[in-house]
Amino acid sequence: MRTRGLFVKGTGVFVADRIAVTDAVAAGLYEPDEAEIAGFVSIAIAGDVPAVDLALRASRSAIEHAGTPVGSLSHLLYVDVYHSGPEGWLPHSYLQRQLAAGQAFGAGIRQGCNGMFGALALADAGLRAGPGDRTALLVSADNFSSPTLDRWRCNPGLVMADGAGALVLSREGGIAEVLSVGSVTLPELERLHRGSTPLHPADATVGRPLDFEARFAEFASSGGFGPGSGLGFVQEFIGLADRLLDEAGLELDQVSRVLFNHAGRAVVEDRLGPLGVKLADTTWEFGSTVGHVGAADQVIALDHLLTTGAVGPGAHLLLLGVGPGVNIAGAVIRVLAAPPWVS
Repeated sequence: MRTRGLFVKGTGVFVADRIAVTDAVAAGLYEPDEAEIAGFVSIAIAGDVPAVDLALRASRSAIEHAGTPVGSLSHLLYVDVYHSGPEGWLPHSYLQRQLAAGQAFGAGIRQGCNGMFGALALADAGLRAGPGDRTALLVSADNFSSPTLDRWRCNPGLVMADGAGALVLSREGGIAEVLSVGSVTLPELERLHRGSTPLHPADATVGRPLDFEARFAEFASSGGFGPGSGLGFVQEFIGLADRLLDEAGLELDQVSRVLFNHAGRAVVEDRLGPLGVKLADTTWEFGSTVGHVGAADQVIALDHLLTTGAVGPGAHLLLLGVGPGVNIAGAVIRVLAAPPWVS
């Protein structure tokens, strides 16, 4: 989907304090062989800081950096992967109270690790429908500290990390322009992240732990992977990347960096290898110092590239992600200016 005229006015990030992976291995939290394969250096862990407060810090930074009043917000879209607080309570309403953004349309998005791409698509449509001076706040946050989740072992090739990333979007210019956004789902792989886990009662109501490794094994042993499943995934992955670039009017060799989920080295190489993308052309090295922050990875990496000056005006970025569904999503962004809030 072409999204020209959708601008990033401000970014905001909050990443929790990080612990060294070597310390986690020494403490018996993480297997040495897994650590070697994944290549993570450190992982952000927030302890008992609520995910929604991580989101609040990132949101305030993004709004301040955008230089726009909270009253201009027409949309506040909150993305999370794991539980954000009490059942029956809405984290985006908490942000609306804390930010005094009650006039904005607030909603939550649950699209797994690709939630920010869904939020981009919705914000694009929402901003097109309203006055040109309106803005949208998109924020993704998670705290995976939980007795029903082992952040080190629950998801093969990944380590779950805590933090938040936020964007303020506008139709009136900014430091970057979103040129395209899109996604594709392989519904035949829906059960991959479910395995044989019953749909009812819900995991959270009975304290059932999240273990994707076990679910993946259950799916495979039940014959879930049909002939050509792997090839089909690769074709859809390449096809989406090609479509996003075509809609942006670009070729892959015009892309400065590829921003992917903060997964382990082997996972990133496996996913991006078919595109011909080298690890050095991604943000993996930075991501290896943070860990997998749910749907916030690409925003956190984007903020890092912009604020460190690793990319400058004229650079094109390809953002890609894979999440449950199985869903593949992405976007193309053109950098227009250096962030004015960075001295």
